[in-house]
Amino acid sequence: MAKFIKQLELGIDLGTSNTLVYLKKLGIVLQQPSVIAINKRNQSVVAVGEEAKKMVGRTPQNLIVLRPLSYGIVSDFDAAKLFLEKILQSLKKDYFSFAGPRAIIGIPLNLTEVQKRGAIDAARSAGFRDVYLVEEPIAASLGGDLSFEDAKGLLIIDIGGGTTEITVISLGGIVVGKSIKIAGDRFNQEIINFVRLKYNLIIGEGQAEDAKIKVGSLTDKNRIFDMRGRDAITALPKEVIFTSQDLKEALLPSIQEIMDEAKDIINITPPDLLGDIIGQGIYLTGGSSLLEGLDALFERELKARVNRMSDPFYSVARGVGKIIEEFTYYKKLCFSE
Repeated sequence: MAKFIKQLELGIDLGTSNTLVYLKKLGIVLQQPSVIAINKRNQSVVAVGEEAKKMVGRTPQNLIVLRPLSYGIVSDFDAAKLFLEKILQSLKKDYFSFAGPRAIIGIPLNLTEVQKRGAIDAARSAGFRDVYLVEEPIAASLGGDLSFEDAKGLLIIDIGGGTTEITVISLGGIVVGKSIKIAGDRFNQEIINFVRLKYNLIIGEGQAEDAKIKVGSLTDKNRIFDMRGRDAITALPKEVIFTSQDLKEALLPSIQEIMDEAKDIINITPPDLLGDIIGQGIYLTGGSSLLEGLDALFERELKARVNRMSDPFYSVARGVGKIIEEFTYYKKLCFSE
């Protein structure tokens, strides 16, 4: 039997790769890939989340697997609406409320008004009554228990699935910041390109993701992953051993680009705030920051201590959750239409 609550109040980390949902007073209640499978013949939803992700590269002609977001932006309105509808429906099976649901949604930096409107409209079309947006670096700082409202500078590098947000925050607002399209998805593509060039092996995105997670290290540790695919020359099945050194070689160019962008942000940061950042270090968060040894690479390149946030995969979700828990106070951080 569904439990009655006054209102469904949700904090949603609506990511390019994964979506996490925080329910007021209960914490994170849902975590699934941002993927939806649709029957093209009747436009019905066949699967959502993990089940839909398993279908990638394996669907018959009548099914299509979609990712509603690209680089953190709603790129397919209908798919995003259906995806959010399914999330709401799954929660309504367990919780009943007379009041219309409220959502706080984390978004990347520097979205246009049209892109912001797209996120709001998709959520409202899915059944949410009140929809507010908050920039992900602000949510991440809240989720990491950082004192972002103090008169001190915080430099946060949030490496997610579709984008990396590099932001300096002070007095509860963003002083300087940039959103770049280099993150987990780009890492996967770099792995695909690398194994084709080095091993003449053709693999898909799913196996690249598995290799990244299971090897998971940019250090000299001898971790390996059995990679299977098609030989680019003979077109026959082929298997190779993918190592930690391979992962480092594949990802280092993209990681270097992120570090270069971070240098640009540091270069335009006001000197007084830069002194604060040097004193307390840089904060690294986001699911794609979990690669072992990534913090050491940043420290060497940026000449500053790097602090990895606790449970970086969940920092944005916890941040939007804090806003939901204390909405009257934190509403000032959000914007709607």
